[in-house]
Amino acid sequence: MKLEFEQNVVSEDLYHELDFSSYLSQFDLELPLLPSVVLHPMSREQGRAHFERLSCLEQKIDEGKLPLNELMVQSRQMPSPDHMISFFESGTLEQFHLLTLGQFVSRELALQELEKGYPVDEASRESLRSIESTLKTHTTKGFSRLRLGDGEEQLYKDWEAVEKELKIKLSQYEREIQEQTGLKMIYPYPKEIVAPSSEKLSRIQKCCLVSAYETSGVFRVDYRLSESIENFIRKKNLIAERLEEFLAEKLLKVNKELEPFFPPFGLQVRKRKRRTLDYSLIWVKKHYGLCLPSFHGACHLSQAILPVLHRHQREKYVPLDLELRRGANALYGANMTGKTTVLKTLFFHLTTIRMGLPVPAASVSLSFPEQVEIHLKTAGSIRRNLSSFGDELQFFTKKMGEKAYILVDELFQTTDPVSGAKLSSIFLEVFSQKSCYFFCTSHYSEVLDVPEVRLFRMADVAIQPEMDPDITIADWLEKMPFRLEPIDPSQIGEALQTGEKPLLIALHFPIPESIKLKIRERMINGRHPLKSGAGRSSEEHCKGNCRRNTEIH
Repeated sequence: MKLEFEQNVVSEDLYHELDFSSYLSQFDLELPLLPSVVLHPMSREQGRAHFERLSCLEQKIDEGKLPLNELMVQSRQMPSPDHMISFFESGTLEQFHLLTLGQFVSRELALQELEKGYPVDEASRESLRSIESTLKTHTTKGFSRLRLGDGEEQLYKDWEAVEKELKIKLSQYEREIQEQTGLKMIYPYPKEIVAPSSEKLSRIQKCCLVSAYETSGVFRVDYRLSESIENFIRKKNLIAERLEEFLAEKLLKVNKELEPFFPPFGLQVRKRKRRTLDYSLIWVKKHYGLCLPSFHGACHLSQAILPVLHRHQREKYVPLDLELRRGANALYGANMTGKTTVLKTLFFHLTTIRMGLPVPAASVSLSFPEQVEIHLKTAGSIRRNLSSFGDELQFFTKKMGEKAYILVDELFQTTDPVSGAKLSSIFLEVFSQKSCYFFCTSHYSEVLDVPEVRLFRMADVAIQPEMDPDITIADWLEKMPFRLEPIDPSQIGEALQTGEKPLLIALHFPIPESIKLKIRERMINGRHPLKSGAGRSSEEHCKGNCRRNTEIH
């Protein structure tokens, strides 16, 4: 079973960056009934019903009412009936279709025996039993051959006897050809020879068992069958024609008897495919320690993992704990602390849930993500003649539903700091009054003063004077806690101190000493009582802080 997303659900770049394909590969199970499944975004109603069904199924498995491993073993042996569905519906099943039909029905009934704790309707079960009974009446050898009457059976034996004798005669005939010409022939296929030697051509032309003629520079060698062999072939074909007539009559009868059972059969095939997919999702969920989301309260993720990053960092990886409320949510903090990763982790989980899959987290509860929109840092779009700022504004022209999840990385960092800070404050004020989930990252200290915005920051490295002055980026990232924490209103002043953190980080890299000197001077000259920042308006921030933001960014 190969899972894939419907096209354009996730942009191609983001799909590869977050490595959705590797996550989907966990669900690659050998299931002939479901060779591939295209996942489509679910509506709120569909999604809630889907995960409620999975939760109910898992509960029955945990209670011992459903043997998941045995169900998966049987499901892996279930053949796909897709190639014979249209023939069944039109009443034109051939003998080889009956084998697939019989195997599917037998497996389906066996699965239903295991599913007594999660039963299908009895009417469907009775239809399957009737199909099985009809097939057992008219077929033999495990549904692989139509059952013949005494006269038909004798005719079939006669055909087998003629076929056996004909094979003996043809084998002898082929050996004689090889002895006389040196050619290994396999009846009924002729042989083509390119530029044979004169000696070889002479041997072929002298042999009365074959004929040879030249066409387009190639010699074609064909058979000259004896009258005895031709008589056997005619006899075999005559018996075969009579057998085909008998089989056609029997197939007509079988199709007529099966005709009433197609509608419930078609319905049961669809149910079995869905149930097989459900079993597979639960099996993978348990095998890899994933979780099913629940749909109540605020958006809450506990120990959520971004698999592509987890594979690289392994034991150093820090899972995400996050709780968003409706309206505006802002993540404030210094560079290189993981703000964008938080956004991408949330996007990964929202998208995966939207497609109906379990997710890599300890627990997730949220409003079903029927609409998920994300805007990441971009250099703009030459094709659409948009700058990065225009591209960001274009993003906000989308129709955002009442319960949409809207994720924006570095809100309005695409323009100058003064305008960007004002626009950020305005957008946060507006979204704080909406019922959607708006979540952005920002460096602007002005976002800390917007009322009714749930604020977060990334835990940061405490920079000490005695730290190695020539620390590398890898060393720096090694020290980062990559942990998100809410900002209490009483901590606004402390949060503002992160405004100087990019300057402090710069001082610990081996940049020219002349630049370091300038940085130290600006930090000393530009400082002010940070605690006074709490409660100030955006206009006041612009007077005191915009110059600092300009220097930092």
